[in-house]
Amino acid sequence: MRFGIISNEIKDIDYAFARHACASIREHGAEAIIDGSYHNTLLGSDPNVSVSNYGSCDVIFCIGGDGTFLSAVHDHYAKNVPIIGVNLGSIGFLTEIQPDQFDDALDRFISGNYTIENRIQLDVIVKDKDGIEKGRGLCLNDAVIARGFLLHVLTVDLFIDNDYVERLSGDGVIISTPTGSTAYSLAAGGPIVKPELAVFLVTPICPHTLHNRSYVVAEDSVVEIRLKDFKEQPIISLDGRNEIELSPLDHIYVKKADRPMKIARLGYSNFYQTIRQKIRARGSFYEDGKK
Repeated sequence: MRFGIISNEIKDIDYAFARHACASIREHGAEAIIDGSYHNTLLGSDPNVSVSNYGSCDVIFCIGGDGTFLSAVHDHYAKNVPIIGVNLGSIGFLTEIQPDQFDDALDRFISGNYTIENRIQLDVIVKDKDGIEKGRGLCLNDAVIARGFLLHVLTVDLFIDNDYVERLSGDGVIISTPTGSTAYSLAAGGPIVKPELAVFLVTPICPHTLHNRSYVVAEDSVVEIRLKDFKEQPIISLDGRNEIELSPLDHIYVKKADRPMKIARLGYSNFYQTIRQKIRARGSFYEDGKK
């Protein structure tokens, strides 16, 4: 098998774990693949790696935290290769493998003891007041439309499948996939949704109303956010990336992307075990007082 290696050097100092992983992959009779972005790094000069395209791999190991995982998805989803995360971060909700499980994970992959989940991604299009497209992008977790740096209320109109739903005034709105339901949407009061369900969520952020409820939307629906005029520029963030500049009266359209993200699963924990382990009571990331 050919295993891609993507590593975050901030989390993986000197690519120490990545180089260990490459040696282990070679010992298992498989091939470790990196791309040309690691040229002139310790990982790029490692004798256990080959430089190629990740599209030739059977699985990509993403070494780091959830942010590293989302970046890898953004950069490589079009290659249609399943990705799995090795957790070197603090929470690691998206990263299934702990470092001490890596050799066992290799055994499972080589023996075919794994599954592939197709996770919904969101396709986000921004059009100006004249209907001209000005930007678009994909996200695995969420699209967030939020107020700018000054504490001004952001007012938007929400439409679902061309039907007017309500006017939202507050800090903004989150459109989330089931994968992202345990991220910002959860912190804003949204529900927990199993990743394989064919829905997505619309969750207001601190709305200035007497109610604060999420909308659960069918996977084939189109959510439209219509911006009003504003003095302080709001932002749109797609999985933490802010790449599209918003203007007054822009329309933002969100729907399910044509291509899902393939995520490899080994079965080390199920969804509800992960919630219990990762989302701690009272904001602590420790359980029963132990690390």
